[in-house]
Amino acid sequence: MPPARPRRLPPTVLALDEIDEGSTRLEFDVEVEQLGLEDTDIVLTAPVSVQLTVGRTMHMYTVRGRLQTSVGGSCCRCLLPAAAALETEIRFLLQRKEASDDELEALADQDDVEIVDPGTKEVDLVERLRDAVVLELPMRLYCKMDCKGLCPQCGQDLNVGDCSCADNVVDPRWEVLAQLKS
Repeated sequence: MPPARPRRLPPTVLALDEIDEGSTRLEFDVEVEQLGLEDTDIVLTAPVSVQLTVGRTMHMYTVRGRLQTSVGGSCCRCLLPAAAALETEIRFLLQRKEASDDELEALADQDDVEIVDPGTKEVDLVERLRDAVVLELPMRLYCKMDCKGLCPQCGQDLNVGDCSCADNVVDPRWEVLAQLKS
């Protein structure tokens, strides 16, 4: 019988026993589909580049790293396509030990500390990577920072040219206050 071939793990899985004591550097890309972020208005337009440093001492792992990708969507002012770079950091402590119920309860709200069973061999980072990217997604995208947007009356792209709408048109909701002012 031929020897069993070692199972190939996805790059997002930390094989805890294979990480040497000291500092280990890991670099890999994560495809957008793996993170499950397809249903957002702002989309990732490139794989997420991950650079991690894993420090190990006995049964404690300190994970620090940087994630980089690019995002795209519609400009919030003029609706033209817009893109931006996204860069964020990830940092957490992973302990492989027996934990009491009190310890687990105390760490339930902690995002940066995780205790796993002593027999745990692998830890998947996909959820942590997804959370780091989601927290860094911009609220708005701009085609350029000085985008003038669209005219609220006629819809003319003000980046292309001015429109012929009157600047002094008063929103009907504020008309009574405008009359008081004059």
